[in-house]
Amino acid sequence: MPGSVPASAFAMPDASARTPRGPRVTTILLIGKLAGRSGETICRIRNISDHGLMAEVHGTFGVDDKVEVRLKAGDVLHGRVRWSLNGRIGMEFDGPVNVAELLGHVANRIGPEGIARGPRFDVDCRAELLVAHQRHEVRLIDLSQGGARLFADLRMERDSIVRLIVPSLGEREAAVRWVGEGAYGLSFLEPLAFADFGAWLSRRPGLDPGPLAIL
Repeated sequence: MPGSVPASAFAMPDASARTPRGPRVTTILLIGKLAGRSGETICRIRNISDHGLMAEVHGTFGVDDKVEVRLKAGDVLHGRVRWSLNGRIGMEFDGPVNVAELLGHVANRIGPEGIARGPRFDVDCRAELLVAHQRHEVRLIDLSQGGARLFADLRMERDSIVRLIVPSLGEREAAVRWVGEGAYGLSFLEPLAFADFGAWLSRRPGLDPGPLAIL
């Protein structure tokens, strides 16, 4: 992008340069949703400047791929991959951004539990819910590091404690935060680890064929 930042700032990282360097680089640990031609995955932004960022990612991204990063405050960053190595990418923005303003939006994005919500990902797979020592088959609709939304043919009270068992992801204790008509929102008592969740998203299962009472 002419006139924005020298091309060398987005070169393949080495021992002395591991981030797309631009003016006013800020070191952070910020979770976002990264979308490209291969779909959506979770990313962890480690450095950001007015002109680009460096992030940890799951999945394969090629140099010059068009990507976008959606942050939990709703801000969306558009750009291209300038390098990709060992689970990290350097992204150059299509145009300069105001980093201070961007991080201010994120800081003000607080959920009802008093914490900033992470990105949610659409899924469509079977899972199990352990409620009062009984197992129930449920349909998982979306998932984040901090919680889940699901459909279930059972009755649960708000604030009750349950255990969600997700194929290939394991078991997680959660509180029921909201109740709808056959739909429930869960908040995990301990968030999913970035590495575990990212790896699961890269191979997330689809809904198996066969009857399910709540469909």
